[in-house]
Amino acid sequence: PAAGKGTQAEMLEKDYNLYHLSTGDVLREIAASNTNLGKEIKELIDNGNFISDELMLKILKEKINSLDNNNGIIFDGVPRTLNQVEMLNKLLSSINEKIDYVIYLDVEKEEAMKRSTGRITCPNCKSIYNIYFDSFNEENKCNKCGSVLEKREDDTEEKFNHRFETYIKNTKPVIDYYSSLGNLSIVKSIGSKYEVYENIKSIIEGNNL
Repeated sequence: PAAGKGTQAEMLEKDYNLYHLSTGDVLREIAASNTNLGKEIKELIDNGNFISDELMLKILKEKINSLDNNNGIIFDGVPRTLNQVEMLNKLLSSINEKIDYVIYLDVEKEEAMKRSTGRITCPNCKSIYNIYFDSFNEENKCNKCGSVLEKREDDTEEKFNHRFETYIKNTKPVIDYYSSLGNLSIVKSIGSKYEVYENIKSIIEGNNL
């Protein structure tokens, strides 16, 4: 949580013509809808809980089938469990694709909490800022497009702690799994976002994306 996945994915998407598939963004869109499913997902998100693997798979199938004109997909927010790893592998295998790179952004819990509770986003251009680290041309407005910035309802200290504990329990085995396959790269998520990005680029370009 709050390791900088969205920020790094945004830069990778632009530079390499990849599609950034953020399950968090997709789920929040559904949660904002006035449907029974939307209400169910909103409750799960607000309480820092994971979405069921079956629902996640359905969302991934729909998104992947709708994509074209890109060099690949950045999966942001999935897989979070070993069961999701298995389902994603099967889904990609069915379309003759596979996971090429697994990048783990390593960040200390205290730093991640500050990033999470200080995070604000632009609803228009999707730019991400942090009240603790960024400066603004105009208070509470996006530097790029001028839209009023928003804070996610689930970005509170209490909910962050719950997300982090859930991450340790469910996602650590996923990291161990990809490490055993030899395609896991660990990048320290410290310093500026550009320094982190250069480290990620060196991994990708070193393997000839």
